[in-house]
Amino acid sequence: MFFDPMYFVFIIPGLVLSLWASWRVKVNFKKYSRVQSSRGLSGAQAAAELLQREGILDVQIVRTGGKLSDHYNPLTKKLALSEEVHDSSSIAAIGVATH
Repeated sequence: MFFDPMYFVFIIPGLVLSLWASWRVKVNFKKYSRVQSSRGLSGAQAAAELLQREGILDVQIVRTGGKLSDHYNPLTKKLALSEEVHDSSSIAAIGVATH
């Protein structure tokens, strides 16, 4: 089997960029987790308010484990928010929950 070293020319920059982006998300989430929202809404409350305002009434918001493991499953119509996003009233949590 033939191995082409040019493979690394394409893979390494993508890998480095991916690791850098992941690190920046974690750093910024930690930084803005200390800043509380002026309305005092939790991430789950903010997401529910946004969904209701947009007329999306069939999506269920659930708490899930993990750190920044938030996701939407279109098959079950569930918005899964990690505990730190679901329960926190920081602007970081609200940003993640409503993106």
